Amino acid sequence: MKVTQELESRMHPDAIAGFRLVLAEARVNDTILLPERAMHRMVGHVQWILRRVGADGIRLTDAGYLPPVDVLAATTELDWGWPETVNREVNMLPLQELRDHLRRVGLLRVSKGRLMLTSRGRALAENPRELWWHLARTIRTSRSPVEADATSLLLVLIARRGFTEAALFQQALALGLETIGWGQKNGERLSKDAAFQVVLGKWRLLTHLGVFDRKPGDYRQWTITPGGAAFARAALQSEV
Repeated sequence: MKVTQELESRMHPDAIAGFRLVLAEARVNDTILLPERAMHRMVGHVQWILRRVGADGIRLTDAGYLPPVDVLAATTELDWGWPETVNREVNMLPLQELRDHLRRVGLLRVSKGRLMLTSRGRALAENPRELWWHLARTIRTSRSPVEADATSLLLVLIARRGFTEAALFQQALALGLETIGWGQKNGERLSKDAAFQVVLGKWRLLTHLGVFDRKPGDYRQWTITPGGAAFARAALQSEV
C-alpha cells in the first residue's frame, strides 16, 4: 500500500474526493526524472556528515554530543540558516536533528561512545543518487504516529506546489490532520500553529535537503524547488 492510499484509508469520507483532487494536482505517480547533479546538491549536508564520520567514527562527548571541533566545522563549512557560528551541538538544533534522523534511518549508529557509519551509511556515502532515494523512502520515519502523518501530508502539499505562503501550508496541514482523526488532547481542533509544531523538525530537515528555497530568516514564504517536488513524490511512492 502506498503512503497516500494508507492516508486515504483513514480519512473522513467527506474529505476523500478533495484529497484525490489534490493528489492529481500533485502528480504523485509521476516518474522521477531528477538529474543526478540535482540529487547531489540536495544530499550535500548528509554526505558531508557521513564523510566526516568516516571509517574511524567520531568520539562523542560524555554527554553524547559531537565534539566542538566537528560542530565548528559543520557550522562553518555548511549553510544551516543559523544566526551565528557555534561550536556546541546543544546550541545547533538543526545539526542535532539531522544526526538523529540519520541514525533513525539506518545510516549512523552509536557504539561505545563513538558515532559510526552503518554498513548502509558506508555504501551510500559516495553514491548521491542512491543516498537521495534512501532519504526519500525513509523521510517519514518519525518519533510518533502523528509526526509521521503530518510528514506525509506535508509531502503531498510539497508535491502539489500549489502555494508558497507558510500560513497556507500550515492551515492545510491542520485540516489534513483533522480529516484523519488528529486533534488536541482537550478535544479542540488543531490550530495551524499546533499542526506546524508537530512537523517543525521535519520541515527543518527538508529545508536542509533543498526542498524549499527561502531567504535566510524568512519563514513566511516556502518556495518549493523542482527537486523538492520530486523528492516528495519519491517519498509518497514508497510502500508502508
